[in-house]
Amino acid sequence: MSHFFRRVFKPRGPTPELGISSLRHIVVAGGSIEEWLRFDAPQWKNRLESLARAGKASGARFISVHPYDKGPTESSSMAQCENMPEHLIIDGVQVTTHPHSDGRMRLCSVLGAWDKSQEITELSLDAVLFGEAGEPDLVVVLGPPDRLPRSLMWELAYSEIVFIDRSWADLHSADIEIAIAEFASRERRFGGVDP
Repeated sequence: MSHFFRRVFKPRGPTPELGISSLRHIVVAGGSIEEWLRFDAPQWKNRLESLARAGKASGARFISVHPYDKGPTESSSMAQCENMPEHLIIDGVQVTTHPHSDGRMRLCSVLGAWDKSQEITELSLDAVLFGEAGEPDLVVVLGPPDRLPRSLMWELAYSEIVFIDRSWADLHSADIEIAIAEFASRERRFGGVDP
């Protein structure tokens, strides 16, 4: 079983591996489910539109939004969040919200529903978890740089991670633009090391 979770280098095709030209999929992990529940429909619309604008300006085609965690109480449930859209296409950018506060549980759920006749491979699992968006290039974490969000697990393997010290309620498109600029300045090695 341990070999199942071992990630291996895989080529990413002809896409340049340096700078903003390789940016296709951005993940934003911020806020707790409790904070998400406090957003009304207009706030969600504004938030997702601002993320889509920032992504589009950099050439990204997909933005996935995850909560940082559940929040202080265990009673938080996304079933209560009627105002949150799940899938939108805004200015040609597909924005998807993922209401799972624990990436391990999400992965277990996917594996539990797996067709037993299909082999589980890294590529097939990526296809189920990310769909057309593919693995994220950039993960923007709203929070301290010494802690990763519980909502993400598989997303962190080859992604560049940028931490932004901003709360969910105070997030602006300029914060995402700063994270994108940081991404553009990095040389991506997809888990490799310098020779």
